[in-house]
Amino acid sequence: MSEKTKKRNIGIDLLRGFSILTVILLHLNIHFGFSGTFLKEVLPKKLFSFLFWSGFYGVVVFFTLSGFLITSSILKKWGNLSKIELKTFYWLRFSRIIPLLVLLLIVLSILHITNIEGFVINSEKTSLGRAIFSVLTFHINWLEIQVGYLPANWDVLWSISIEETFYLFFPIICLFLKREWQFAIILLLFLTLSPWARTQLYLGNELGDKNHLAFLDSIALGCMAAIILKKSTFYKWLNWIFLIVGWSMVILIFVFKGFVYKAGIADLGLNITILSLGISFILFWMHENHRLGKEKNYRLFSWLKHMGVYSYEIYLTHMFVIIFGAQVFKSLSLGTNWLIPYSLSLILISYFLGKIIFHKFSEPVNIWLRKKWTEKNIKD
Repeated sequence: MSEKTKKRNIGIDLLRGFSILTVILLHLNIHFGFSGTFLKEVLPKKLFSFLFWSGFYGVVVFFTLSGFLITSSILKKWGNLSKIELKTFYWLRFSRIIPLLVLLLIVLSILHITNIEGFVINSEKTSLGRAIFSVLTFHINWLEIQVGYLPANWDVLWSISIEETFYLFFPIICLFLKREWQFAIILLLFLTLSPWARTQLYLGNELGDKNHLAFLDSIALGCMAAIILKKSTFYKWLNWIFLIVGWSMVILIFVFKGFVYKAGIADLGLNITILSLGISFILFWMHENHRLGKEKNYRLFSWLKHMGVYSYEIYLTHMFVIIFGAQVFKSLSLGTNWLIPYSLSLILISYFLGKIIFHKFSEPVNIWLRKKWTEKNIKD
């Protein structure tokens, strides 16, 4: 595990940690209502919005990073996208993702059946069986578009469905597209299709922008970043330009939300594209620093880096902490003065829960399944 950790790109883990933190803060805001507390009055408007209303954009960052990391992994393992071995790729993704997802579904099913508050699916919307089926067939986002929000622990799985669909079809696309320029054409198509799918495909539906087509540009930009970095290296000064431009784009979307909406950028669906392009530019700089061994492991942000390492586990389980935490907060009749320390404690609990699950379940099962696959291939 220590050797594996050493090979990780620290910058990417920091981005993932930042993303999962924005998701947690958004959900804390939704369940605790920070807008009705002194925080809304004390904090500058842009800072409050950045802290507590950025979770959706945090998920977009995850999509871009997924495209980059999966493509980079394929290129590193097989040398060329078209040489990918489907069975091996699918097993590696299955080993990392499915065991914890299945365990989550078992826990959620028990909580639903035992009628635990905050976890019961409204039978007028859909059934438990239908919800489980939608998760396992990667379309719970489509189900929510049709019936509305499901309980929070189910709702967060919409992005997992999009990522899993990407994992399912991307390798097949790799086999058919033999040249990088063909991927560039697909990217241009997605850059046009996704903004339209976000804004027009399910017009008037609050959850319409969570459809499968809506984030193809984010994922594709991450993929293209990996392909470009496989083929090219850039001058140091150019990498710094990428870093500055990239962060400018990210700050524009995360911090200046009011301007983005007033300028019509969000109405055109281009806010997501700009954010993903900005993250891609930042990845150019991070990749080069990692390649040259110039990464700096800032102790001050080590906690954020580790949140990135455990981001999948934290993402799937943090709503348990928030929902039960909100119920305890209400039952104890704690005042708003306790809100900040209490919320910080929930973030810490979410972190340690994700860490424990990673080390005691996800990673051991992942390693065991991959070992079995290796042993099977050796025998064959």
